[in-house]
Parts: sequence; structure tokens; C-alpha cells
Amino acid sequence: MPGFTVVIPAYNEGQRISATICALKSAGRVDEVLVVDDGSVDDTAGIAKRNGARVLRLPSNVGKGGALNAACPYIKSDFVLIIDADLQESARQALLLVEPVTSGQADLAIAGFPPGKGGQGFGLARRTAAWGIKMLTGQNIKSPLSGQRCLAKKVLLELLPLAPRFGLEVGMLVDALRKGYSVLEVETGLEHCPPGRDWQGFLHRGRQFVDICLALGSRCGRLFE
Repeated sequence: MPGFTVVIPAYNEGQRISATICALKSAGRVDEVLVVDDGSVDDTAGIAKRNGARVLRLPSNVGKGGALNAACPYIKSDFVLIIDADLQESARQALLLVEPVTSGQADLAIAGFPPGKGGQGFGLARRTAAWGIKMLTGQNIKSPLSGQRCLAKKVLLELLPLAPRFGLEVGMLVDALRKGYSVLEVETGLEHCPPGRDWQGFLHRGRQFVDICLALGSRCGRLFE
């Protein structure tokens, strides 16, 4: 199998990043783990380094999309696996995305989560993202906000710049589909730690919803290009 780099954007994930990196490395198939410390105020960067990851530290928090834009010049492998920092022991499941891409079955593979494992919100952001992708590309995507994705580095570079902050996933999908790249959704056993149903969780989802709408809105103007 061709080599690949795992890229993990991380913001204040000191409690979970170690388990995520160790789970990936235990599989024995990863060329390199690149953690993008997105202006964390905890010891995310130090913990990642001590667990064998290469770390790119950003001086301030720029959001997930900006973190991945910053990471692109530092990716060495021909294939890229992007995952969230909070997958912990389940991170091994993300490796299921690699083979469909390296074998040519798909240009972009996205992980699906088991029922009840993908989030604790009411689904407004996900439904909005799926509706927007359908309107702009004609494609139905079940897991439009999944942050676990695999693609060739050359494909990733053609999609730059990635949409800011939480608009990253929906923007990437719209741009990839419009460029004619094939997308495959892969069912996995992944688990992560989504925001709860407290005020912080609703604030997070509110920001996510705004970023999704901005990413979709900025792409509506390209319908007739």
C-alpha cells in the first residue's frame, strides 16, 4: 500500500490526543502523524511530540479549515488521512478510508459514524450541509460533516484554499464534486467526543452552522462559472 500521512488539527486536545496517536501508530501502517496545534493553550503540542507526532504549532487559533490550509506545505506523503483529534482508541477505524483511495476506487473517502456516535445535537447543521451539497452538486451525502477523510495530496492541493473554520468539510465536498472527483462514504466504528447539550455545546453548533452557511453561500456565486 502506498504511504500516507495522517493530519490531525487539534485545539486544546491534551486529554485525548495521546490515545488518538497511539491508536494510529499501533496499526503499523502510518508513514507519519502531523498534528497541527491550532493555538492551543494546553499542552496539546508537547503531548503530541512525546507520542511521536511531528507538530506544526500555529501562534493563534485559526479554526479547522485554516489549520489544514497551514498544514498542506508540510505533508510529505502522496496520500493524506485527515482525522479529528478526539477519536482516541477508535482512531484505528479511520484507516478503513485509506485503501479505497490508494486503490483508485474513489478520489475522496469519508467516514460514516455508527448511529448515536456522531453527535449529540439536533441535526440542523448536518441537514443544512446535506441540502446545500445536493443543491450545488446534485449529490446526496449522508455524512457531510464527518471530519475523517482520505484523499491524494495532489487532489487536496487542487481544493485549496479550504473553507475557513467549520465550513471546511462542506466546502471540500462541494469543490471536489464540482471538479469531478468521486466520493465514497465508508461505514466505520469511529467514536468521538462531540459537544454536549449545554450552552457551550449550543454555542459551538451555532458557530458551526454559520460557517456551513458561509461556505455554501460563497459557492452559490460559482453556479454559472
